[in-house]
Amino acid sequence: MSRKAIKDAAIALFNRYGYEGTKMVQIAEEAGIRKQSLSYHFTSKKEMLMELYEEIVEEEINFVRDYFDKNVHIAWEERLHGFLIEHKNRFLTSPNVHLMFVFSFTTPIEVHDFVLTQYRRYLAVLKTELITLFVEAKVGNLPPEECMVACITMLDGLDVQLVYETRQAYEQTLAIVWKVFLNGIGHTARS
Repeated sequence: MSRKAIKDAAIALFNRYGYEGTKMVQIAEEAGIRKQSLSYHFTSKKEMLMELYEEIVEEEINFVRDYFDKNVHIAWEERLHGFLIEHKNRFLTSPNVHLMFVFSFTTPIEVHDFVLTQYRRYLAVLKTELITLFVEAKVGNLPPEECMVACITMLDGLDVQLVYETRQAYEQTLAIVWKVFLNGIGHTARS
């Protein structure tokens, strides 16, 4: 049994039952191994989650960088809106991304500081990419840093829709807050 298969089993269970609700024996069963074999790979659930979460955050950091690098030829509004759509799609289709965002909202106490430190790494990269986007676009009447803060605040509200509501709630909210965001930063639509 590979570590990857064990991690995949753990992610599925953490997403289904939460950190506190998942037991090592369940992870072993889901992975098709004995608990003793699992402890050869991971000495504790905490160790496992810390390794998983760090890897997942790194995956999302790479996604953010790649997304903005690969779409540099697209108008900034389309690029940012496309990112918000892709962000939603990744949450809904990737168990890893789902775990990352749910645990950023409902952080297990045992790993609280670690999860927040890792999530802040992701946020720092996202903020840097957004500032770069707004600097290059010369958007509206706000400084790029303030546009980034407005965008991150919008994304936080959208993430609440994903974590606590539904895909439809995210899409409905995005349709509204996107217009408010563009207005708020003083962006005028192109003719």
